[in-house]
Amino acid sequence: MPNKEINKMIIGKHILDTISIGMYNYPLMVFREYIQNSADAIDHLRRTSNSKTSNSKIEITLNGRSRSIKIQDYATGIKAKEALSTLHNIGKSLKKSNSNRGFRGIGRLGGLGYCDELSFVTKAKGESIYSVSKWDCKKLRELISNNNDSLDAMKLVKSIAVLSQHKYTKNKKDHFFSVEMHNVRSSRNVLLDVPVIKSYLSQVAPVPFKNDFSFTEKIEKELKVKIPNYETYDIFVNGNQIFKPYIDVVKVGEKITDKIKDIDFVEFSNGAGLLTFGWIANLRLFGKVSSTGLVDGMRVRSGNILVGNKDLLCDYFRERRFCNYLVGELHIIDHRLVLNSRRDDFEDSQHKEEFYNHFVKEIGLPFSKKIREASEDRSQTQKQLSNNKLLDTAKGIINYGYIAEKQKEEITTKLNNLKIDKGFGDSSGNIDNLLSLLNSSVHFLDREKRSKKISSQKKVMLKSMFNVIYEECVNKEQASKIVDKIIKQI
Repeated sequence: MPNKEINKMIIGKHILDTISIGMYNYPLMVFREYIQNSADAIDHLRRTSNSKTSNSKIEITLNGRSRSIKIQDYATGIKAKEALSTLHNIGKSLKKSNSNRGFRGIGRLGGLGYCDELSFVTKAKGESIYSVSKWDCKKLRELISNNNDSLDAMKLVKSIAVLSQHKYTKNKKDHFFSVEMHNVRSSRNVLLDVPVIKSYLSQVAPVPFKNDFSFTEKIEKELKVKIPNYETYDIFVNGNQIFKPYIDVVKVGEKITDKIKDIDFVEFSNGAGLLTFGWIANLRLFGKVSSTGLVDGMRVRSGNILVGNKDLLCDYFRERRFCNYLVGELHIIDHRLVLNSRRDDFEDSQHKEEFYNHFVKEIGLPFSKKIREASEDRSQTQKQLSNNKLLDTAKGIINYGYIAEKQKEEITTKLNNLKIDKGFGDSSGNIDNLLSLLNSSVHFLDREKRSKKISSQKKVMLKSMFNVIYEECVNKEQASKIVDKIIKQI
């Protein structure tokens, strides 16, 4: 017998809070969700119109004075008869996961928690009616926060969402979809911060590479061949087009730069086909690429939209920081690698395990080894340079004399340490000879030519002064330069 209690089950009102602000806890994610929907609509228009010249423009308009946001595309729009079901149903979508970026039917609700009023305005081609779905977000928050538990999710939607349809007086051929957020509210006003939004979209959105990036043509040519339906879109923020931030020269640390020499392509296959395909910049692996350039790290993209953030793959290197030594992208090809609802990782599956196992084997471990080897090589080179400098300093003291007793003591100690360093290529016999000559060296003021020009009393005073200078100067080379300036004045 059927359970009568099942007929009494309801979906509570808090589900709306959960799948809106609870799902997208970082405000800027709402741009990603709406751009994702626009990109899917543009793709659908391209397929159904059989035209590659369809308008791929997505316009974002931010108005700080009115505290409003508008995101508009010129794709298929929604037919008047389908507007109510499409815009007011929750968790129901006709889109398929193997051909669309969004398919759960909840992404359009992302803006509910960040404004007082959310509207969807749309029109399909050839119709003389346009539709407006208006959601009272302020009322939504009030109803969710009160103690009226009898209000379920469907009743809540009906009480805060209204669909109206109006006569369209412009060209019937027009077609569009726009998201409008009014009285926008977010922490630190981030949703109205134009520079921050541009930076975010340049990394997250499916936008083209810059024309002045030397490897744009090479990368995009390969991506279009290997990735089915790979596309980029012309996204504008207040009239300025957004591009991926990749450039030829990247900053490493505070002062070092590294130039991309070439691009290496990488692909993961599970035997049945390609899981992913991507590219890695050929760098000298000096260190972590500066985050200020917005390109650090191996990044994962699905539908050419960033998955999670730049640190998604950090745990799959020997050390987390190694991920940020690299610059590159991996694009998901196998539709069975399904993104989770937050788009910050994949749903658990065999294909997810295959992807991460491939990454560890083909990128994580090999590049961890390369980075360590490069670091060791630089360390050995630096050590060799330092040792050669030490030998030159010792020879200088032998030939010209020392400027302070402590200088002679320090160089003697370092030479003795170098003598027992098995990694140093110089023979210990040569160092023994230097130590012997160093031991018999004299202060440069006591050398014969110098000694005749300076009185004994002045010599004692100068030696004392030079000892102080050497001990107080952290940079010992600077101490020598100061002493030279003093001597020239005598």
